[in-house]
Amino acid sequence: MNVRLLRVDERLIHGQIMTRWITGLSITRIILVDDNVAKDDFLRQVLLLASPVGVDVLVLSVDDAIRLINTDTSDQKTMLLFKEITYVKQLWDKGFRFKRLNIGNIGSSPKRRAITREVYMSDEEKKIAKELCSHGIYVYIQKLPTDKEQDILSKI
Repeated sequence: MNVRLLRVDERLIHGQIMTRWITGLSITRIILVDDNVAKDDFLRQVLLLASPVGVDVLVLSVDDAIRLINTDTSDQKTMLLFKEITYVKQLWDKGFRFKRLNIGNIGSSPKRRAITREVYMSDEEKKIAKELCSHGIYVYIQKLPTDKEQDILSKI
């Protein structure tokens, strides 16, 4: 599998920002990894309808994503997209190895505090980010491909 980008973005497949990433990296497939979204037929259909023309979109549970990652031999330029960083950690724990993780947008909630204008994290999410970094993964915040990368460790 030719994974070009792993990105956490609560907005999932959305407008201009997503289009910039898809165009900039020549992405032809998005695999959205989220156990809850994978079970929600309505939301899955909305996401498929919102997907850019010419981009295949799969919505998979963590287990289904691992099965695909372990068997896919295509060279299709792929983005792995996550609504929550917890699913990224689950993929890592199940054996998927990667070197970089992009954090695009994580919205505010009562348990989260701002670390940038677009990224809010709970203590548990910060702990996961630090753990991923401890494995040698570069976790960075970057809204658009033209923006400067910000090392998450400098923010949390």
